[in-house]
Amino acid sequence: MNRLPLVVALMMLIGFIGNLHSAPIYAPEAEVMDRLAAVYATKDPLRISIAFRAMGDFGLPAAHIVESSINAMGYRQLESGDIGAAIGIFRLNTDTFPTSANTWDSLAEGVMARGDDEMAIRYYRRSLELDPGNHNAAHKIEQMTDGLQLSRVRDTR
Repeated sequence: MNRLPLVVALMMLIGFIGNLHSAPIYAPEAEVMDRLAAVYATKDPLRISIAFRAMGDFGLPAAHIVESSINAMGYRQLESGDIGAAIGIFRLNTDTFPTSANTWDSLAEGVMARGDDEMAIRYYRRSLELDPGNHNAAHKIEQMTDGLQLSRVRDTR
């Protein structure tokens, strides 16, 4: 019986486990978030956005965290009924992350809550350009387009 493959595998496993305990783990995402901790404590989306942008490429590993955090702040405003503040935060997020389909989708939801379906359709279309698989945006566009056509038919009567 040849035990060499088993011995090699066991040695590799022991070496791997040893490295887990002794090797420092470089986590740039954690380092970025450490640097942003003080500004996060302010709960001010504008300050967070400015601090993140000031980091340049260094901040990129944590971009998804910053984006989703600012987005969540916008949704809290929307849920509390402050639609104007929510739209401002969502707009800030699209300025900070212009290539994120999610930020455009959220901005569309904000302006839709304000009752501006035409602008919401524009923003949902932008979201779809960035992510053609965004089924929510496609569904909302379909719903609002049907609604706008019906209202225009009623207006002409």
